[in-house]
Amino acid sequence: MRKWVKIGTGLVALGVVAFFGVAPGIVENGQNRTTAHEPWPVSAAARKLHAGLVIGDWHSDALLWDRDLRRRTDRGHVDLPRLRDGNVALQVFTTVTKSPKGQNYEHNTADAPDNITPLVMVQLRPPTSWFDLTERALDQAARLARVAGQAPDELRIIRTRADLQALLDARAAGATVTGGLLGAEGGHALSGDIDNLARLHDAGFRLLGLTHFFDNELGGSLHGEGGSGAGLSPFGHEVLAQMIARDMVIDLAHASPQMAREVLAQDGARPIVSHTGIYSHCPTQRNFPD
Repeated sequence: MRKWVKIGTGLVALGVVAFFGVAPGIVENGQNRTTAHEPWPVSAAARKLHAGLVIGDWHSDALLWDRDLRRRTDRGHVDLPRLRDGNVALQVFTTVTKSPKGQNYEHNTADAPDNITPLVMVQLRPPTSWFDLTERALDQAARLARVAGQAPDELRIIRTRADLQALLDARAAGATVTGGLLGAEGGHALSGDIDNLARLHDAGFRLLGLTHFFDNELGGSLHGEGGSGAGLSPFGHEVLAQMIARDMVIDLAHASPQMAREVLAQDGARPIVSHTGIYSHCPTQRNFPD
């Protein structure tokens, strides 16, 4: 009997290890597929031009997944070998901390069950991050810092203008290192506490998207319940002022039109729209109005 109990316990343990070790990769592979194709024809002139460019990409969700960014993979947004292949000088790594069930481009509620909670659990992320959005962002930031520590010739964290200039100088001298800049996709990563902005800044965050796919404590989303007229909340105005004081980049990629207008009217703001399309060309709620 004891023998069979031991065997049964061992099988259960193996099953648990297999589930937690394999399941996240299966999920990412299903959601972040790449399409195989023959190499695109690239002229010698185009290759020469590309090699001389300083290329930056404003958005990657790679930190959401439990993948070693030092290793080449055929799924997901990026890894360091593919960034090197693409001659990418600066990559913004955005931390996703919440995604409502049934997420869509038109209308989402912040009260919907969260898709990220089971993901952080199944990836065995620190228990402090299971139900705390700020801790989720900090955990992802720590993961990027570990990669930079393990592969300093491949990745440098960019926190200051001096860091950026040193990166560009190194690349001009022949280095293939990529700079990583931390951002948070959605101000809900602050958990409604203005003091958490300082915590994120201290951890290396230099960019903050005010909203994601739902309205949050800062104000209205392009895809939320408040509609296009939902602007900054009083807390959103407080966060905006603190971001300006800290020289942080303000990402309006998922902001409502009214929120964007209010940010653009603010002296000293440094706004960008990191990822979107042109509405007049592709009229969908995902794209920012012209």
